[in-house]
Amino acid sequence: MKLMRYSRKGEKPAQARLGVLVGKDLVADLRASYARYLIEEIGNPKGRELAAIFLPPYIAQFLHVGAAAWEALSEAYGWLSDLVKSESQALGLSGEQLFMPLAECRLFAPVRGSKIIAIGRNYPGCTRNEGKRAGKVPAYFIKVPSCVVGPGRDILKPPPTNQLDCETELAVVIGRKCKHVPEDKAYDVIAGYTILNDITARDVGNIERRAGHMLLGKTLDTFAPMGPWLVTKVEIHDPMHLRIRTRVNGELRQDGNTSEMIHSIPRLVSYMSQMTLMPGDVISTGSPGGGGLARPEWFLNAGDVIEAEIDKIGTLVNAVVDEPKS
Repeated sequence: MKLMRYSRKGEKPAQARLGVLVGKDLVADLRASYARYLIEEIGNPKGRELAAIFLPPYIAQFLHVGAAAWEALSEAYGWLSDLVKSESQALGLSGEQLFMPLAECRLFAPVRGSKIIAIGRNYPGCTRNEGKRAGKVPAYFIKVPSCVVGPGRDILKPPPTNQLDCETELAVVIGRKCKHVPEDKAYDVIAGYTILNDITARDVGNIERRAGHMLLGKTLDTFAPMGPWLVTKVEIHDPMHLRIRTRVNGELRQDGNTSEMIHSIPRLVSYMSQMTLMPGDVISTGSPGGGGLARPEWFLNAGDVIEAEIDKIGTLVNAVVDEPKS
């Protein structure tokens, strides 16, 4: 299943809700659908209340609810898959439209977890850039929630940088609170996968490194586009064999496969779970080589359109604009 936070184009962001893709191009309102299902099909008079609890508007909230939320999602999705065949214009209990064409939807970033752990130097192509080496333990840094933007949102190019870069990465979304997870149990704590575009101001980062750290070069506003949705783990049987591509203005800039990872997904989850991981936390697993580090003429400029694509997930599209002067 592909889960998303969405609204109808033109609606206020506060009206965004939890949805699921039904077929190729219809988004179903999960809470409204489950409320109708419980009342009309099951005969439960508290359908509205239960739907609000089990299928809240944020995916991270949904993950915090746990097993009961997943059971509600399974029931709702099964019912919706049948309903759309016979009643594609179905309405909810309050007259809301249950199915909406994807083209009429505004999608938001799937999750804004308590932490975004981004992995560096996790592909051989990346370790060849600037003399970098892969270590015995993963190289990592934190991106903050204020970096996150959703599909179709602009990436702001700050005035201090002339070396804005992008990297497409498979992002692992944690499904439940966990700590000290063995590698052979790592997939048990994963809810699903999405795409994260790791945006970096390389020149800002170089200045910071000379002072002994790097923060702003990776964490400025809009530096973590994410989406377009969360694909549940049952839909991706082998996340270690997914093709990753980045195109800028239609030109291929990155082309790799998750099979090339130096530190595998189970290894990353196990290592990072030395600290408590919470539902909705993200581990972004690194990116194949390419981009501006490989060819300086590929650094990004205002007007560039980035397509970050991963097999079985989809394509995350964002454009670059100059940050407005304050």
